[in-house]
Amino acid sequence: MAVTHRIADAGDVAITVIDIALPGIEVSLLSLGAALHSVRVPDRDGRLGPVHLTLPTIPAYADPALNPHLGATLGRYANRIARGHFTLDGVAYSLEVNKAPNTLHGGTRGFDRLPWTVLNVDDGGDEAVVTFGLTSPDGDEGFPGTVHAEATYRLSSGRIEITMSAVTNAPTVISMANHGYWNLDGSDSIAQHVLEVPAQRRLLMDATGIPTGVVDVADTPYDLNRPAELGPVITATGGLDDCYIIDGAGMRVAARLHGPRSGRSMTVSSDAPGLQVYTGNSLHPPFAVHQSVSLEAQRLPDAPNQPDLGPCVLRPGERYATTTLLEFSTD
Repeated sequence: MAVTHRIADAGDVAITVIDIALPGIEVSLLSLGAALHSVRVPDRDGRLGPVHLTLPTIPAYADPALNPHLGATLGRYANRIARGHFTLDGVAYSLEVNKAPNTLHGGTRGFDRLPWTVLNVDDGGDEAVVTFGLTSPDGDEGFPGTVHAEATYRLSSGRIEITMSAVTNAPTVISMANHGYWNLDGSDSIAQHVLEVPAQRRLLMDATGIPTGVVDVADTPYDLNRPAELGPVITATGGLDDCYIIDGAGMRVAARLHGPRSGRSMTVSSDAPGLQVYTGNSLHPPFAVHQSVSLEAQRLPDAPNQPDLGPCVLRPGERYATTTLLEFSTD
């Protein structure tokens, strides 16, 4: 095993790059956004190849116009909060509106746009563990409370386990998620990829991505309970950017993705209640539209304004934590 560090100068920010090589997997992590940069795993013939979208240079990750949250840790609140507003304990809070008319992924400078500190690198044995830390001050992008967040990547052969956690000194809302962009064939399109999401329901969204209800997926193009080729699903739906409700509790399978050209498969497990499935509908150069699929395990969008969508409040003395596990295999 080899773990190496390097620094990339991105103008106002220095980005630490951590390269990890283990049997059966090679991963690079970035301190900017506590992000997955690149992931390489074997195909059916045992040849390592890329399965995650990457920008051509590390400094490009500091440019929001080029970087659509690639592999990053989202927060304080992943996905959307309606009209950039919520009320907590009778106090109204106004957030930055960065995806009009809503707040998306915590604002213009959400967790994914900030430099994190490398707190720990453990490269002993057959696994590597890297922990990033971030302090988000009271009022950051409009959110209350000073939050201390961590993102820990535990890597071993064919596995990436991501644990995200946070504590606060005042009541706040939180939902952290990893925003990977996956293409298991290293191709220009995911149309031939096969996706399974074991969910009976999804959130019905308005035109701006805010939930307006819960609907069954049975007998609709959104039903992914059986493995479905993504090309026809994208044609029928116009492209997915939808939150599925994953039934059950604790760690459970949220999605299975297969790339038929390479023979690679990826299983996503999580303890989160929702899975945002995004088929890269708005990707732009250097990427192609529908070149990847994102499978973002998270709390449900706009829950700060819609308590029926589940808990999202973090209070002093509590610890928020969520885990996403990615497991790679071949046919």
